[in-house]
Amino acid sequence: MSKNLNLIIIVIMTLVFIFVPIIMKKVVWKKLLSQLDNEQYDEFYKTLDSNACKFSYQAFNREYMRLSGYLAQRNDAKIEEQFDLLKNMRISNKQKASVASRGFYYYLEKGKIKKAEGMLSYGKSYIDEKSFKNMQIQFSILMKKEAKYIGDCKEILNGMWDGKSALDNNKKFPVGTIQYLIGLQYSYLKDIDHMMEYFTPALENLAGTPYEEDIRRIMNNLHVRGCNE
Repeated sequence: MSKNLNLIIIVIMTLVFIFVPIIMKKVVWKKLLSQLDNEQYDEFYKTLDSNACKFSYQAFNREYMRLSGYLAQRNDAKIEEQFDLLKNMRISNKQKASVASRGFYYYLEKGKIKKAEGMLSYGKSYIDEKSFKNMQIQFSILMKKEAKYIGDCKEILNGMWDGKSALDNNKKFPVGTIQYLIGLQYSYLKDIDHMMEYFTPALENLAGTPYEEDIRRIMNNLHVRGCNE
């Protein structure tokens, strides 16, 4: 009887050790998402610093989630500090790639060329080749205003769309973005005809986005009228 009781206790304890952390992790995660969605930032950071969260998530995961809070708040000073903290942590190569990618796109949006370039350099050894090439292309076109990747962008576009089929809503934005990048490079070369060849469909595919505004601004600066006006 004693042996059976001991066995039952061991089984129960094993199940507790397996399932309690899983359940706790899900509860904490759900709480964090709810607080972030509802912009309850003080509560969000308190949950991140709670013992339950420390028990459920490793330091990198907690600090990466903290970065999400700062990004949602657009707290630039805290975002800068958090990127520095994450880069100096002892983390895996996959985690370094994640930090580099997120930092690069943040600085790209902010127009901070040196910071974006720094994130590219930091992530060069960790980001997969395809993603890194895409980041290099965007950095060259958007930050350095170069027209070196017209051929590469056309190749990407051809891989995404045959140029004839109707685009559903899920494909319009990615296709329009590449069209915008191609047209943008032609605008640097003052090649108006080729610029409009890509800007015209991009205007339709990117309607209602900041890209549409930028296309129209460039067209106005070059004194070009869109065919859909």
